[in-house]
Formats: sequence, structure tokens, C-alpha cells
Amino acid sequence: MKLAIVLGSNHLDRVEFASMTAFLASSMGDEVLLFATMGGVQALKREPDTVSESDASRKIADTENGGKFLDYLRKAKGTGKVSITACSMASRLFGLKKEDFSDLVDGIGGLTSFLDMTEGSRLMNIW
Repeated sequence: MKLAIVLGSNHLDRVEFASMTAFLASSMGDEVLLFATMGGVQALKREPDTVSESDASRKIADTENGGKFLDYLRKAKGTGKVSITACSMASRLFGLKKEDFSDLVDGIGGLTSFLDMTEGSRLMNIW
């Protein structure tokens, strides 16, 4: 099975959920395609920019040293079943280039390409 995740937020609780889902799904043998757009690109920068406004986000930030989402994504990538793409439009919007992103990001791509790659997949939107 293939899982497509659209991450449109840099709120820590949502980024944690997306990364845990990618890790668990890939660990169970699923191919995972994660597409970070809008605020989601901020969370995947070399120096992640996350927001901790909700109670859940603050709790994660306080108890998990700022969150474990990068650890989850590293483990997910280690399965060989995960691809992470930063949205080209959002990257331009924030003035980000490939070198501005974490090494976890495979590349910058457009929504049309992502939708083509994920045809027939389960789709999860996290905003």
C-alpha cells in the first residue's frame, strides 16, 4: 500500500503526528510520500521552525526537548520506503532553496507531480 501525506503546518503537534505516521507506516511495509507545503516547509528546514501554541505542542516541546519529529523521520527514511518533497511554490514563497532544507528532504517539487506520483494512494492531509 502507498500512503501520501500532505503536511501543511509547522505546528509541532501536527509535525510530530505526520512524522510518527510516516515512520509507523513505513515500518509496516508501506511506501510513504510526504509532501511539505506552506508551514510544513518551515518545519523541514536545516534549522526547523515550529510553532508550539497548542497545549499538545507545548507539552511535546517541554517533555521531548522540542519534539522528536526529526528522529521519527530519520527512522522512517532508514526503511528505504519514504520520500520527502518540499513544495516548490511554498519554497519560493519563503525564499528557500534545496540547501536550506534538512538532509531528510529529497528535493523540491510541484503539487502536480506529487499528485501524479500518489494516484491511487491513501491520502492524509495534516493542516
